[in-house]
Amino acid sequence: MVQPVDFSKPVYNSVNINIKKPEVNANGRMTNPIEVNNDNGIYNAVKIDIDNPKVNTQPVYDYPEADGIVTYEMLNLTPVSLPENVASKEITEENSEKETVPAPNYTTLSAEKEENDLESEEEKKTPDLGLSFRGAEIKKPEIIPSEPILPKIDIALVAENLSSESSMDTQAQQIEEIVRTAIVDEETAKHYLVSDIFTNLIDIAQKDVTKLEPPSKKQVEARQKLISNIIAVEKDKNAVNNLPYKMSDEEMALAAELSPMELAERNKEYAVTALSVLAELFIKDFEAKEGRIVPITDAPGISAIVDVLRKDPDPSVKITAIDGLRHIQRPEYKEELSALFTMAQTDPNPNVSKAATISLDMLNNI
Repeated sequence: MVQPVDFSKPVYNSVNINIKKPEVNANGRMTNPIEVNNDNGIYNAVKIDIDNPKVNTQPVYDYPEADGIVTYEMLNLTPVSLPENVASKEITEENSEKETVPAPNYTTLSAEKEENDLESEEEKKTPDLGLSFRGAEIKKPEIIPSEPILPKIDIALVAENLSSESSMDTQAQQIEEIVRTAIVDEETAKHYLVSDIFTNLIDIAQKDVTKLEPPSKKQVEARQKLISNIIAVEKDKNAVNNLPYKMSDEEMALAAELSPMELAERNKEYAVTALSVLAELFIKDFEAKEGRIVPITDAPGISAIVDVLRKDPDPSVKITAIDGLRHIQRPEYKEELSALFTMAQTDPNPNVSKAATISLDMLNNI
């Protein structure tokens, strides 16, 4: 049903756009919003207000409504039929297009072999320019796990071995390792120039061993027999078949066994030797870095060696102390060492006195 149109109001055939009140009239000219009536009439499209957008839902035209459902037969349309030759031609063309579709390609083992043979022939014909990598096996880089970086010398372990009184042999082996390293590899031995190592060595060198168990009477007797046999062989090699004393295996083992006191004295000698070697290494390193000679009283471990020379009751330990002081002798220390060797010449033990005299003579010759 068509609604009547009031032609007293303006009719627009486009969109009524109101942006801050500007309007467009039917001929596309912008009008002044003051002069235009706000009643814009009826629109046959959408009225859009940007500030207050809404749609005018009033329809301009109503489509006619049918009374019922309209079917194909009610339209009385005559169907169009094609000639037989045209229809069969179209069907034939359609079938021919379907037949031209390629069949799926199934690869067999024989076909793959023939194809590989053809590729090999082509490769032989193609000149090798050094750019072909066909068939070349690309080796992956071998990843070698990095090894943990460890210090050359485990100072904590060394200090633990030196302070171990439960195993005197472990202590002795560690001291031997220190001396060997200082002689063979001075650069590595510099790791030993720390207070913990010197402290442990000084404690070993100054240890009071008088309260430890000395060798037993049986040990002394077995050693006397062993010494007599050795002296006899040195005088006459044929005496090996006619020794002064026939010793059993048990007596030989007893003679070679060291008592707790003897083990401690042995380690004291080792410690004094290690202190002298490390002191010499310290003096050299100090001179290389500072360009001057460190005073002998400031060299680590020297004061402990002097105390051993003055106070230790064991002559063997005193002789080791004299040898240690001679190891660091140099013109700058001549005065101090001369006084120490002169003092040792008065020792009641003749072996200590003799060692001091030899060292003093060597000192005077430098």
